Order: sequence, then structure tokens, then C-alpha cells
Amino acid sequence: GKGGLANMTSALLDEGAGELDSKAFQGKLEDLVITLRFNAGRDTFAGSLKTLVENRDVAFDLLKLAMTEPRFDQEPVERIRSQILAGLRQEKEDPGTVARRRLMKTLFPGHPYGRPVKGTEETVAKLTPADLRAFTARRLARNNLVIGVVGDIKAETLAALLVSTFGRLPEKAKPWALPEAEPEGAGRTIVIKKSVPQSSIVFAEKGLKRNHPDFYAAYIMNYVFGGGGFNSRLYSTIREKRGLAYSVYSGLHPLDRAGLIFGAAGTANANVAETLSLLHREWKRMADEGMSEQELADAKTYLTGSYPLRFTSSGSIAAMLVGIQMD
Repeated sequence: GKGGLANMTSALLDEGAGELDSKAFQGKLEDLVITLRFNAGRDTFAGSLKTLVENRDVAFDLLKLAMTEPRFDQEPVERIRSQILAGLRQEKEDPGTVARRRLMKTLFPGHPYGRPVKGTEETVAKLTPADLRAFTARRLARNNLVIGVVGDIKAETLAALLVSTFGRLPEKAKPWALPEAEPEGAGRTIVIKKSVPQSSIVFAEKGLKRNHPDFYAAYIMNYVFGGGGFNSRLYSTIREKRGLAYSVYSGLHPLDRAGLIFGAAGTANANVAETLSLLHREWKRMADEGMSEQELADAKTYLTGSYPLRFTSSGSIAAMLVGIQMD
């Protein structure tokens, strides 16, 4: 009954903390060119901090305040609530969002994965500052915290900063258990009628979790099937050769308690049937025949060759450090 609570909390942690109200807190971030953001996903609640070295101590102090002394004053709560509600109303008119939400609800009925992270207009309207405070008290703790830091800083200096920044968090979060999820709805095609000229197609099948021994094999398979952009079979068959869709792709979607192979396509209404037929054909061809030796070699060459491009910024490297620890 509190759908969207984590998302709304993430949007309010930097809207005032400690003795600083929203205007003062945001003013400090802006004046010192500090970027502080939080976001909620299906499995994680995450934050990121980016600062100039000369403003490092102030930046870490603001992060500490946001996580340990958030204010949740009425004005920013109502302002952020209004923004979220406006976004939810807008998303109800977006075919892609409508389709993805229905897909997840069909795959995971009765499970948290089947509910939208942002909640609904009904649940968001009911959230209170007390709910936000309770969420931070239950969830933000040291035992479920993963940190990645990249920058011009010595290890011993960072160690002291991390202790001062996160040391005041509770040692342990309140226990919770997310049940395993088995995707349902196999073989179904659901059509949602909407008066728009372009249709959004989304599709999924049971996939692999991140720790599955075949994950990397599936990763390469997906590159050939629909994850390789201009080089994928879906792009070649559906867009390049026939011009049926302006976008088509697939990807692996590993969650903590479930795994999916997911994909989407956008096309004119008149092209939906043919696009679906070709999608089914390529899906079956990959299942029955696999890939050629040349496709395998090309995929491995691209994936290994492009990997160093992930190291082009401090932010992307820090995100990788977190991802490695999480997975």
C-alpha cells in the first residue's frame, strides 16, 4: 500500500538535512558545484556524489547529513510529490511505459517486481513524511552498504572520510525477505488499445541471474540476437532489411530474485503483426540453430574491444566498483 516510497525518499534526501532547509542545502550544492543524487530501483537504493577535490570535505558532510538527518519538510515533500504525480500522469499516455508496466505485472503477479518502482497516483498521494522517515530508519544501514570511490584521494584519507560519513548509520538494517520470483504468462500476447499512431512492443522470457554459470554465454548470445545495435539479427531483419521498426533490441535483465531476457520494438500500427512474426521467427531460429562461428567471433571481438571504453570517467569506474561488489 506504499508503492513509490523508496522512489519518493530518493528524491527528497537532498531537499534539506540537519540545520539546512531545502533552499540552503540545494544552494550549497549549487555554489560548490557538488552533484548529489539518489535513486531507487527494484533491488537497490543508490546514491552518487561528485565533487571538486577542494570541496571534498563539505561534499562528504552534505552526503552524511542527507543520509542521517534528512528533514522531509512539508514544502519539499508536497513539491516533489506533485512532480512525481505529474510524471505518473504523463507516463499513462506513453505507450512504452504502459506496455512495460503491464509486462512486469503479467510476469510477476503478486510479487514486488510486478509493481512500478515509482508507485501509482493512489499510493504516492497517501505517502507521509512519517513514512519517509520510517523508510530511512529501516533501510539505510552499514551492513547493506556498498561503496565505490574514484578520485585524487589517498586510501587513509578516504578511510577516515568514510567512517565520518557513514559511521552514524545504524549497524544493521531491519530484516526483510524478498521471495524468489518465477516469471509467469509464457505464450501470452496482450494488446492494450490506445489511440496513437505508433505501437510499442515489449517482450520477455525467463532468463538468468547474474551468478548463473551460463551468464556470459547468454551475454554473447544476446549481443548477436538483439543487443548488438546495428550488428544484431533483430536490427538486420526487422529494421535494416524491411524498415518495419524505428527501434528494436533485446537485453539481459538479471534481478536479485529472477532473471529475464527482455526486449522491445517501436513501429507503426500497421506493421505490428509482421514485426511480431519476424520476432518470433528470429527467437526460434536462435533457439534451434544458435549462432555461427563468425557471429561468435565477431561478438567476442566487439565485446572485449569495447570494454576499455567503460573506463572513460571517474563516475563510470566508481559504478563498476559498486557493481563488482554487488554481483
